[in-house]
Amino acid sequence: MAARYDITIEQGATFTFDVQVNDTDITGYSAAMQLRANHAATSTVLSLATGSGITITHSGNHSHLTIVVSAATTANLTAPQYGVYDLEYSSGGVVTRILEGTFYVTPEVTR
Repeated sequence: MAARYDITIEQGATFTFDVQVNDTDITGYSAAMQLRANHAATSTVLSLATGSGITITHSGNHSHLTIVVSAATTANLTAPQYGVYDLEYSSGGVVTRILEGTFYVTPEVTR
């Protein structure tokens, strides 16, 4: 079962988010994260994948999925804005959702 965590993204600032996966080596796996206005929305607010905003590393007995969204990309997000997201990793056709929740984009003042 996926853990629940709500995130805040500051419009115009670099967004960095690290998720630790304990006791699992997911080196070589793929990861994807999508943000949508709601669960039924057909278009994405933001879509990230391994090599394009998500990196996977392994250290000791746990792995990390690190999400980085540039300031230029967050500047282009509509704010204020609420929605939903989830984060998954996969290998060999097996998909594991590890995190889900809501997101909120806060408006930037300094431009």
